[in-house]
Amino acid sequence: MADDALFDSKADTYDSWYMTPLGAYADELENALVFKHVGVVRGKTVLDVGCGTGLYSIRLSEGGADVTAVDISSKMIEIARRKAQDRGQYIWYDQADMLKLPYENRTFDMVVSITALEFATDPLLALMEMARVLRPGGKLVVGVLNNDSPWADARREHAKREPSTYGAIYGAAHSFSSSDLRLLFHRTGTFGAPTMESCIYILPDEDKFIDSTASRQEFFGRMFRPLTGAFLVSTARKR
Repeated sequence: MADDALFDSKADTYDSWYMTPLGAYADELENALVFKHVGVVRGKTVLDVGCGTGLYSIRLSEGGADVTAVDISSKMIEIARRKAQDRGQYIWYDQADMLKLPYENRTFDMVVSITALEFATDPLLALMEMARVLRPGGKLVVGVLNNDSPWADARREHAKREPSTYGAIYGAAHSFSSSDLRLLFHRTGTFGAPTMESCIYILPDEDKFIDSTASRQEFFGRMFRPLTGAFLVSTARKR
């Protein structure tokens, strides 16, 4: 996975983008799509791989799941743990690389990984690790940055323009197209055919973001350009 020091250095300000109008709008769409695929989690054991500052591990816990979460960054884990404690939630957080998850085979009912696979040095091995700790019939939900979106080009430009800020993270990320992700799932030899959807069809420009027209762009984007939104979610069951 990408260097833990890279994410440690950005941990304190990592959530700040979600405070902007565009960030809050994108998070609302991403969250709705992720949980459409996640479904009911109450009473289930769920592993959040690449949990960052705890955005989805906390939401999964709020839905009634028994959540374990893992991230390579100790600083991210520290922030996530503090946020969960402030909310009175019990979530078990571990620092570890997704290429070597510290759990026994067939431990979890569900594995969720949101915008983390992009930073794995070996995405196939990461998926195989997620499959290993997932029970037969269990569900894997993966959300990634979509390479078939104008946002991918914008991130690459950002990485070149501002390599010392968040451009460093964008530069370390490898986004996926729907065909890339489908092939990865197939190559594991473990999962059934994945179901895919995408969201966020507005342009990645904070200055031009207009909330009143965004929903219309989203509607027509999903209708006429499926699987080309900025955020791509894929779900599959372990055989």
